[in-house]
Amino acid sequence: MKNFDHKMKTLPTLLLVGALLALGGCSLEAPDDPTDQVNAPTTEDAGARYVSVGNSLTAGFMDGGLIQSGQMYSYPRLIANALGLNNTQFTQPWIASPGIGGLSGANVTGVLFFNGASIAVLGSTPAADVQSELLLAATQPTQYHNLGVPGAVLHDGMNAYSSATSASGANPFFDFINRASLFGNDPVAAGYPGPGGLVPVTFQSASQFYQAVAKGGAITTLWLGNNDVLGPATSGEPAPGFGDNGSLGHQAFTADYTALLAMLAGGLAQRNNGLKPTIIVANIPSVTSTPYFVPKASFDAYVTSQIGQVWPGGFEEAGVLYVRFPALSWIAANNPATPIPDEYTLDAGEYTSVATATGVFNATIAAIAASVNASGTANVGLVDANALLATGTTANQRTHFLFLRGAGMTVVQAAATTIFSLDGIHPNSHGYGILANAFIDKINEIEGTDVGYVDPAALPWDPTYGQSGKATGPLGLDPAAAEAMDAIFR
Repeated sequence: MKNFDHKMKTLPTLLLVGALLALGGCSLEAPDDPTDQVNAPTTEDAGARYVSVGNSLTAGFMDGGLIQSGQMYSYPRLIANALGLNNTQFTQPWIASPGIGGLSGANVTGVLFFNGASIAVLGSTPAADVQSELLLAATQPTQYHNLGVPGAVLHDGMNAYSSATSASGANPFFDFINRASLFGNDPVAAGYPGPGGLVPVTFQSASQFYQAVAKGGAITTLWLGNNDVLGPATSGEPAPGFGDNGSLGHQAFTADYTALLAMLAGGLAQRNNGLKPTIIVANIPSVTSTPYFVPKASFDAYVTSQIGQVWPGGFEEAGVLYVRFPALSWIAANNPATPIPDEYTLDAGEYTSVATATGVFNATIAAIAASVNASGTANVGLVDANALLATGTTANQRTHFLFLRGAGMTVVQAAATTIFSLDGIHPNSHGYGILANAFIDKINEIEGTDVGYVDPAALPWDPTYGQSGKATGPLGLDPAAAEAMDAIFR
C-alpha cells in the first residue's frame, strides 16, 4: 500500500489504554513509489495541530451539497482559523461551483439556491466530468485535515474507504475524500482491551479513522452517529424500536463507537510519542430541532397560506406529528384531494422510535467518552450538540428560510435570522459558527487555552448564490430541488 504520511512510514503497534495492540504487520511504505513523492514532507504537516472526523456536518455541507463557498465556513475550518491555521495547515477537499449534492441520472446535482420564489438547483455536472471540473484538491499528496464524509454512518468511520464499502449504500463522497485510489487500502487486524480481554477489531487503512491517526492531530474533533438516526427518520418510515436500549441497533452502535474512540485515542497517543491527544466528540441533535421536520401545525399554516385551507386530502397515516420538508413540492404537484403519502410524515410511534434512539445513542456516546477520558489515554470532551440546538437557539433561528420569507421577512432578514441552510438539515454559516464556538469552548476547557471565538452573525450566507432572484410566484420547493434534497439521505 502507498504511504499515508511521511512521519508514519510504519505503525506496527498502537498503544491503547496501556496495552500494545498488534496491527497485523501493516506497513505504510510505498514500494511502488520509489521517489517518495506521494506524501512529500512539508513543514505544515510536521505534526498536525488539528484534524476532524465526521459526516456532512463536519464536511461543511450546506444548501444540499458541498461547495467551496460553504466549505469555507465548515465548523472545522472555523476552528482551524481560530487556532491560527491557514489553508495549507488545515486542508479540505474543496469543491468548485455548482457543487456536489446528489446523483440525478448521469448528472451530479449542485447545491440549492433561492431564485426569488422557490428553492431550486443551482446547476449540475455530468458525472464523468466531476473529477476534472469540481474536485479542486484531488491531487493533494497528503490526507486532508478535514476528513468529514457526507452520508457517513458510525460504522463507516473505521471501515469505509470507497463508494463500494460504505455501510449506508453506494456513497461516492468516500471516493474523493478518502482517496483510496491514491493512498491504497489494506485491512488491518488490531484490538483494544475490554472487560473480558482484548476485543479484536479489523479496520481499513484508508478509513477516516486511520487517516486521522496518520495525520497525528494534537486536537481531533469526532462527530459521527447523526446519520444512524437521521437516515431512518428521513425515510419517513423508521423501524419500530430500531435504537431502543439493548436492541441490535444499540448493540452495534455501542460496539462501533467504543472501538472507534478507544482506537483513535490509543492511535493518536502512540502516533504522538505518548503525548495525550485532545479529542472532542459531539452527540446527536434531535431531528426535530431542524426545520426539515416541520411540525404539523406549521405545515398546515403554510398550506393554508398557499391554497386558503389545510390540505383537503389529509394524510395517509393517522396521528401525524411532523412533515418532511420535501412534501412542499409534493403538494404543489398533486390534487388537493389526494392524501399526503406516509413517506413524508412521522406519526407518534415513528417519532418515538427516532427520539428514543437519539436518547439511547447519546447516553452511549457520553458513557464511552467518559470511559476513554478516565483511562488517561486521551483528554476527551463532549459537546452537547443536542441541547445546544434544542435550547440554546431561538425558534426563529430553527425556522426554515422559506417560512421566514412567507412570514414577511426580506431575503436579507431571513438569511440573517435562520441558522439552517436551504436543505433544512445542515447549518448555514451562522449555524456552523455556533457549532464551532461550542467545540472551541470545550478545547479551551480541556487545554486551559484562550482560543478566540467566532462571531456567527459576521459570517456571510447568501441563499441566492448571487443569482438575480427575480422569479415570481408562490413560495415553494422546485421538484428538482425536492428530488435533490431526498437524494442527500438515500
